[in-house]
Amino acid sequence: MNFPMDALHRKALALAAMLQAGRIVDNIARHGRCDIEDLSPLVDSILARESDNMLQIYGSLNRLAVGLHLVQELLSGHKAELARRLMRYTAGMITLEKKLARDQPMLERLAEEMQRIRRQAEYFGQSTHENVLASLAALYGETLSTLRPRIIVHGKAEHLRQKSNTNMIRVALLAGIRAAHLWRHAGGHPLFLIFRRRALLRACNELLEHRDQA
Repeated sequence: MNFPMDALHRKALALAAMLQAGRIVDNIARHGRCDIEDLSPLVDSILARESDNMLQIYGSLNRLAVGLHLVQELLSGHKAELARRLMRYTAGMITLEKKLARDQPMLERLAEEMQRIRRQAEYFGQSTHENVLASLAALYGETLSTLRPRIIVHGKAEHLRQKSNTNMIRVALLAGIRAAHLWRHAGGHPLFLIFRRRALLRACNELLEHRDQA
């Protein structure tokens, strides 16, 4: 794929990844459902080594189609209630990523543990294997969930009590914070969502158009 992505496209794609992660959290918490195909590229982005190529990190534009359509809908002013829920999660991801960037011991702990979890994923031959998800969730619980303010997940108690759901929610939040890192490195900041909405929407539309042509 030879799509020339500029900084604006990278911001739009990082925002799409955060929203896709937030939608997964919301769906699990409210309905007890998770589409593994939507979670898979996010898990792969956590396991991926650092790269300037975001398509290499996520695999393809198609794998973030859910997030790209969410960017399109929310920046166009549609689905206000969903937008409020997802933007609350997104804001939490961005806040925790900024705190993480200043916590060198935690960064080193994450890097060390990620090497082990990558080997585990290779052993099972599947990044979304339940053992890999459990390891990533445990890592989130031991590190990022100790930072304040915590990301509060709202949903039904019967869904949030299930261990498998808790694991997938934590993995999605970890992936969202990974996307927040990419957002910041592409020059993204909260005011960008206010003053450059049209530019972001245009970039998102271009990504979706290219995806449809791929």
